[in-house]
Amino acid sequence: MNNRRYKTDPNKLLEEGKAIMSSSEESRFLFRVFAVNMVLSGCTASQIGELAGLSKAAVTGWVKTADEQGFDALRSQQRSGRPSKLSKENIQQIDALLQTDPKEYGYKVWDGQTLASHIKNTFGVELSVRQCQRLFHNLGYSLIRPQPYPSKGYEDSEERENFKKNEIYSNQTIH
Repeated sequence: MNNRRYKTDPNKLLEEGKAIMSSSEESRFLFRVFAVNMVLSGCTASQIGELAGLSKAAVTGWVKTADEQGFDALRSQQRSGRPSKLSKENIQQIDALLQTDPKEYGYKVWDGQTLASHIKNTFGVELSVRQCQRLFHNLGYSLIRPQPYPSKGYEDSEERENFKKNEIYSNQTIH
């Protein structure tokens, strides 16, 4: 039983320690080695997993890997992921394209749908609308939507109500 009186909340310290253990590739490797050493010293994998916020299967997998392939196999491997359908040159062209007026290409605005259509027509590559939205984000663009009223500084004010009324009526067509 731990009788220590902590100056800092022990749960907060535990969470900070867990964050440090997974903060870099080297710290993750060292933690895995430590966990394997603890199992080899007699602790159970479930105890270590519970204390570290991991599953028992993860810890036993590390023990198995260290046993069969050595401790160096516990290092994180570089994961390449799926290769991009677009080349780096294509992405540079798209970045330049997004800085132009979409009306030059027959679109009203640059959004996921119009970009997907343009990429398909220009490069012959089909991307989903969501993937095009990710591409916008990766290139440093953000979503800007028109607002029907001022967003800040006019809460519960007469100016905001007047703005809303004028905008709503100016955007509607009377039949």
